[in-house]
Amino acid sequence: MVGALLAVAVAAAACSPAGPTPEPQYTAVPIGATPWPSGTTGQYGLHIDPSLLGKLPRSVDAEPLVEDVDSESVALDSADLARTFDGYAAATIGAVGDANWLKLAIGHFQAANQTPDVYSAWVDQYATGACSQADGVSSTAQSTINDWLVDVATCGGGPTDYTLSLGGGVVLSMFGYGPRDLGRQLIGALY
Repeated sequence: MVGALLAVAVAAAACSPAGPTPEPQYTAVPIGATPWPSGTTGQYGLHIDPSLLGKLPRSVDAEPLVEDVDSESVALDSADLARTFDGYAAATIGAVGDANWLKLAIGHFQAANQTPDVYSAWVDQYATGACSQADGVSSTAQSTINDWLVDVATCGGGPTDYTLSLGGGVVLSMFGYGPRDLGRQLIGALY
């Protein structure tokens, strides 16, 4: 019965006269990032590139790394990020307020920005922004974790910020809190 109804519906649609082509409808609300593998590009040219997350482990200490579409949607509207990066993605483990959580951003610097000065400016900018809601940056240092040279910032309120170059113009920045130190564990799992 269902097959017969489907056949009748297809035949009726094929025989009906073609109507006018509908005009596309636009909305004033910007379309946000999606977790589609091909990503999306914002108004300033920043491409949300979920494939960058493939450079990271899928989980840390048995906690899954989940694409953070909300943070990516905010990034799409950032002219500053678009001037710095040509590819960008964000992810989380847990949520702010959990006993252990981690937020991360991974980006690919534009070719002209793949310099030590731009990297250093990004390290400072990310730490300042991440710690702005946690009593500011209280200390900074460089540390070697799992053979990676890592810039570490501690926020006055307790969270820790890690930034490191993964090579090839890719930079990973993380902001997290909790006794399990998921950021340090993620760096320990990089190869």
